[in-house]
Amino acid sequence: MDPLSGEPAHQQARPLKRKDISLSERRFDVDTLPADMRRVYGQLAEKFGEEYGLLFIFTMRTAVELHRAWHMTLLTSNILQQIKDEFGLRMTWNLGVVRLKFRVEDGGFELHRKVPYDYDSEYQDIYFRIAMALIGGHITVHEALLYQSEANRGVHTAGSGRFLRDFPGRLILYPLQASMCAIIFFGGEWNDALVAAICGLAAGLVEYALSCVGGQAKVLIDVVVGISTGVIGGLWYKYVEKCCLSAIFLGTLYWFFYGTAFVIGLLEIIAGELETGVTRFVAVSVKTFVLSLGASLGLMLSLSSGASGTWEQSENEHCNADFTKGQWWRIPIYLLCSVGVLGQYRLQIDRYWCALIVQLVAYEVQYQVFNGLAQGHTLDHLDTASSNIMGCAGGVISACVLSWVINISRKFYCARLLQN
Repeated sequence: MDPLSGEPAHQQARPLKRKDISLSERRFDVDTLPADMRRVYGQLAEKFGEEYGLLFIFTMRTAVELHRAWHMTLLTSNILQQIKDEFGLRMTWNLGVVRLKFRVEDGGFELHRKVPYDYDSEYQDIYFRIAMALIGGHITVHEALLYQSEANRGVHTAGSGRFLRDFPGRLILYPLQASMCAIIFFGGEWNDALVAAICGLAAGLVEYALSCVGGQAKVLIDVVVGISTGVIGGLWYKYVEKCCLSAIFLGTLYWFFYGTAFVIGLLEIIAGELETGVTRFVAVSVKTFVLSLGASLGLMLSLSSGASGTWEQSENEHCNADFTKGQWWRIPIYLLCSVGVLGQYRLQIDRYWCALIVQLVAYEVQYQVFNGLAQGHTLDHLDTASSNIMGCAGGVISACVLSWVINISRKFYCARLLQN
């Protein structure tokens, strides 16, 4: 008896569910697969038929690409389970933080993948839609695999999306996000935004250069980015103009602080996925430490023994947490910051307007609640906790309302087309 599936080890695969759909003339070329996947496909196709083998390949590729796009592990597992249940696959998987394991036919075949993750909202959406279309019987497995291959080649991505997806076009997002974050979140002023933009551009160039080198050079990205930020900020403070160093550092490193991983790690721990949750949480904590250590080293290199005193002077005299308070232009600044974040997440540009509405609602709720509670909760930090919770709730509610309005509008539009 297989402890995972509960089926006898000798049992053959269940008959695949057939859908009443016309088969496409396009067929997926299995010779484009990696050697190990092609070998497993050949064995499965020989025993249980071509479609069964292709379904295993599709399920594995879906998991890998969703994981690479930083789709939540629990949601990815749910999608894989739907595919498994719909087509009767005898397949199990283990989705770690970086390493993925796939087993089929009672462990008769096992494939491993090491998948470094990166933000990619567009790929999350595309791969989810392909999987749902296959489950719903709207496309064949050949078409589903072809759509996946085309998505990887950027066939279904707009030119603007391809420009922001990879370097060098992606470089414009670093200074935008760094400068706007320095003002809206970290108490910086206009001069601090300028320095943060310079540090952000330098950070982007560092990541671009080390990514081009490849291999083990990528391990150095965090520490080199931190050092470059510390050196530029320190030299600017010493030779050009006094500035708020904390706003510059935090605004620049905001791109590299994977706050999403903290949230996902906590959710996984709460859901009982302790292995991935704790591993993810610790990994991102170490990453944050390395970035902070690099910035500290850079500041020390540029200011020698005066780094500590300079930092304290900057905090006490040149940081203004109330710079945006009560100002009308804080909203455009926040929206510009949000555009940088959406570009980092590789969201499709035609959906920016929806995302910006949700982000603005969440920000305003958080801002107003924080100001309302600030006077009575200065020591216990309940103002921060409560405002963040209410901001999240406001964002979720606005997203639901916006989705409902869009769906109603689409149904009305389609109904009018049918009537005409």
